[in-house]
Amino acid sequence: MKDDIYTMLNEADINIDDYKKEDFNDIEKKNIKANFKKSISKKKSHKRSMVVAGVVIALTVILFGTNTGVEALTRVLKIAGIQEIGSFMGIQKNLDDYKTVINKAISNNGVTVQLNEVILDGQELTVSYNVTYDKKLSEVYDEKLSKVDKGWHGFNCISINGKELNTGNGGGSRSIDDYTIQTVLTYNLGKQDLSGDLDIKLSCSPVGENEDINKKDENWGFEFNTNGDQLKVDTKEIALDNKFTLENGTEYTLQKYTDNSLGQKMYASISNFQMESTYDVSLKGTDDLGNEVEFYISHGWKEGALFKIENIHGNLNENAKTLTLTPYAAKYPEKSGRMDGEYKKTGDEFTIDLSQLK
Repeated sequence: MKDDIYTMLNEADINIDDYKKEDFNDIEKKNIKANFKKSISKKKSHKRSMVVAGVVIALTVILFGTNTGVEALTRVLKIAGIQEIGSFMGIQKNLDDYKTVINKAISNNGVTVQLNEVILDGQELTVSYNVTYDKKLSEVYDEKLSKVDKGWHGFNCISINGKELNTGNGGGSRSIDDYTIQTVLTYNLGKQDLSGDLDIKLSCSPVGENEDINKKDENWGFEFNTNGDQLKVDTKEIALDNKFTLENGTEYTLQKYTDNSLGQKMYASISNFQMESTYDVSLKGTDDLGNEVEFYISHGWKEGALFKIENIHGNLNENAKTLTLTPYAAKYPEKSGRMDGEYKKTGDEFTIDLSQLK
C-alpha cells in the first residue's frame, strides 16, 4: 500500500510521510491529516486509494456571511470542474443513474465549500466536495502552529428526514491548487430506513481559530434530496457463513457478499466484541484468474462490520468466477501512534462462488 494514501483510524496517528505520493508537499500533508483527525469518528476504520479526474461544470453559488470576497469566488469558478466520485475512487463503471449532482457552494469567513455530488449505497452516503480558502493553504495551515485550527474542519452533523444521526466517516483528500482541497468521504448512516426520497442536511463546522468544531450553524450547510432505490435494485448478493476470530476473542461472521456499480462489499456480524484491543482486518487472496484481491474493513463496531473491495490492484475482474480469501489482522497501537503492526492470519481460507450472485 505504499503507492496509495490510506486513512488509518481507531485512534492511530496518520503518518502521511509513510506514503510515497509525490504530488503532496508538507503543507498538504498537514492539511489532510488535520481534516481527517477532526472529522472522523474514532470507532470507525477506513482506507481507500485515490484516483482523481474532473469534468467542467457551471456552479450554482450561494454566498452569505462576511469576509468572502470576490477573489475566493473567482478561484472556485476557475476549478476545472467537479471531481466525480467514480473517477476519484477508481471506479470504472458509469454511476450517472445513481448519483445526485448538487453543484452548490456556500461561503463563510473566507472559506468556500462546494458540494459536488452524492451517492446513497445501502447504509452509506458518499459525498464529493471542494474547500477553497481566500488565502493560500500555506497561510491557513501555518507549519509553526502547534495545532492546526485555522481551517474548516468538515461536516459535523448529518440529519435525514429531520432525524440527526451519529455517523462515522472515512475517505481521501488532495489539493488541486494552492487554495483548494478536494475530498471524497463516505458516511456510515447505521441501521436506518433509507428507502424512497430522503431530505438530507449537512451542517458545517465554524471557521476560525479556536472555534468549537462541534458547534452547529443551521445557516452554514447544505440541504438536498437524494434516493438510493435504483442502486439497491441493481445490487446483487450471495449469502455467506464464514467465521474467524481475532486474538482478543472478537468473532466475525461473514453474512453476505454484495456487488453493484460502486464495487463489492461483505457484511459481517460481530460477537464477543472487545474494547481492550482493536485491529485492522483485511480479507486477502486471489480470483480464479490469478489476480490479487483484498477487502479492507470500512467500519467495524459491536453492531457489525463492513468490508469493501480495495482497488489498489485494480477493479475486480468481471470475468472472475470465484474468489479465494483468507482473513488477516494487525493490532493497532495501544496509544496513538504509527500503525506498524504485522498482519497475521486469523482464520481459514474460504471461497466465494460468484456465479451465485442474484
